[in-house]
Amino acid sequence: MSCIIDVHTHHISLAENSGKAIVSLSMSEESFRSSLSVCLKNHIPVSVGLHPWGVEADWQSFMNDELRVLLSSRQVLAVGEAGLDKIRGGLWEWQLAAFRTQIELAEEVGKPLLIHCVKAIDEIIHLRRGYSPNVPWIIHGFRGKKEQAIQLIEKGFYLSFGEYYHEEALQVCPTDRLLMETDESPIDIHALYVRAAQIKEMDVEAFRNQIKRTVGELFPSFL
Repeated sequence: MSCIIDVHTHHISLAENSGKAIVSLSMSEESFRSSLSVCLKNHIPVSVGLHPWGVEADWQSFMNDELRVLLSSRQVLAVGEAGLDKIRGGLWEWQLAAFRTQIELAEEVGKPLLIHCVKAIDEIIHLRRGYSPNVPWIIHGFRGKKEQAIQLIEKGFYLSFGEYYHEEALQVCPTDRLLMETDESPIDIHALYVRAAQIKEMDVEAFRNQIKRTVGELFPSFL
């Protein structure tokens, strides 16, 4: 049986038990340093960035030398989650500036950008068009409808699906652009794979293998 990969979780315990998972760590969280230490000590792969909820007036202090140094580690597989949130988070100008900085860092270190996006798809697409990035951009926890999924796929994005999503969106997402995650949910990643495979009308093992191939392309040092 192929391994089951969770590309985005906030639960270190789930990552330790699931076999293969990427833990998302935000530099603005009080637990950041202790969580990072646990992950590094136990060889758990992570993504590191500044979440838009944590963008405050001093956001640049998180971005100076520390993030760049962390991103040079092979154990840090992606930048983020970074992004834009029109419902919650810091001032819009700060969010934009922090997101642009992380876009540029992702390009600099050559690692995928893991994106948190709430009510800001048009802005994200506009930024992608402007930057023409070489690294993959992944919309995590995608909950948009089928039409939005098609639009993003056509623009070159990858979509990661969690516990909640529109089934029609998952149906139209090509399997080589599709990822699975638990995010903040305690749900078993195995259950998410089974449900998604049923929606895609695929054998579960074939679905797992395709996700594994995609992850291998996105994060070569992961598997």
